[in-house]
Amino acid sequence: MERDFKIYEDIFEKYVNKFLEKAKGDEARTLNFMNKKIHSYNVRDNILQIAKEEKLDVDMFIVEFIGLFHDIGRFYQYDRYETFNDAESDNHGKLSIKVLEDEGIIQMIDYDLRKYIIDPILMHNMKDLPKLDDKKMYLYSALLRDADKLDGFRSISVYERANKNLAYFKNKSDDPIISDEVYNNIMNHKSVYKYNLKTILESQVVSLGYITSDINFNTTLRLIKENNYTTKMFEKMQDTPRSRQIYNFVNDYIERRLASEEK
Repeated sequence: MERDFKIYEDIFEKYVNKFLEKAKGDEARTLNFMNKKIHSYNVRDNILQIAKEEKLDVDMFIVEFIGLFHDIGRFYQYDRYETFNDAESDNHGKLSIKVLEDEGIIQMIDYDLRKYIIDPILMHNMKDLPKLDDKKMYLYSALLRDADKLDGFRSISVYERANKNLAYFKNKSDDPIISDEVYNNIMNHKSVYKYNLKTILESQVVSLGYITSDINFNTTLRLIKENNYTTKMFEKMQDTPRSRQIYNFVNDYIERRLASEEK
């Protein structure tokens, strides 16, 4: 198996740039394809950093591969459906594996390693990570989910909700509403199925809520705090009693968990 990752990065670039070339002249399509390209590289960098700082016993080639290629199906998804909503199109984890297979990329990997690429990618967009008896499988899957969400926090903290070119906010109401179900789940450390959300504000606070329900490594929490992501995300939201309570709840959780690590 070829382990020179530059070869795989070149394959990624060639595949993604086909969609960018096709989207030339279309501001919305170019923005959304570029966002996913940037996201893929950021997740690659995040997952490598978390794995190194946690000193995990993992194959760093697999770590880098799943980081870069975890969303490779997003480009086909948006090209065909003009949405990143899996409920309105296809499961993008499964699409990513299909692209890896159809493009002959997964076949470049040693057979006994493929499951540690395929399964974490299939599980990275599940509402919750299932119980895994295979410790290595858990580590790869948990790393990918943390790295993915970490860049999601960056993305939410950058874009204004008024930007209607963003697929993330498309077809969502700008009403300052957080439903009882969403609010109660977040305040009880429970994940929320993001594809059923009705308002932009719900989408934003659900991302905040992931910090208390689905972050696996303290390194990830430290990076969230160091980058001031919770405040940056909150500044892009409508300030309502519920959104502020969630914001305070999440910050308190981060402080308590990091303080517990130091003892």
